[in-house]
Amino acid sequence: MTIQTLTIDLPESVYKQVQLQSRHSQRTVAEEVVAVVISALPIDEKIASDIAEELDALEFLSDEELWNAARAQVAQESSDRLQLLLEKQQREGLTRVEQVAAQRVSHYHDRVMLVRAKAAVLLKRRGHDISKLLSLVVQ
Repeated sequence: MTIQTLTIDLPESVYKQVQLQSRHSQRTVAEEVVAVVISALPIDEKIASDIAEELDALEFLSDEELWNAARAQVAQESSDRLQLLLEKQQREGLTRVEQVAAQRVSHYHDRVMLVRAKAAVLLKRRGHDISKLLSLVVQ
């Protein structure tokens, strides 16, 4: 992997946050900035395309299959895992392995949410009353 050098100017308050975070994660300030940049970027374009393909495939489902997709729920253990990773990220930062795990869990959550939304849109277009799906969003 080729390394590029970049010089940036940070406001002192941001620098102090990064410095504090780097101490918690036991990384240098430069390593911490790289970790922050990596965590802000999508994993890669393949991930967006796998969701896009799944969303496109919804067009061909029966109404019953769309209702099932619109009612899909994220597994509670997945929600709990994501919450723990987000809290740890705020407290002390994540290791690279944890960052990848957080991105995967987040990707799963995004996929479920987008499939539910697209399924609801398709049901609405097909003339169905989707108001009963709103109770799933509130839970």
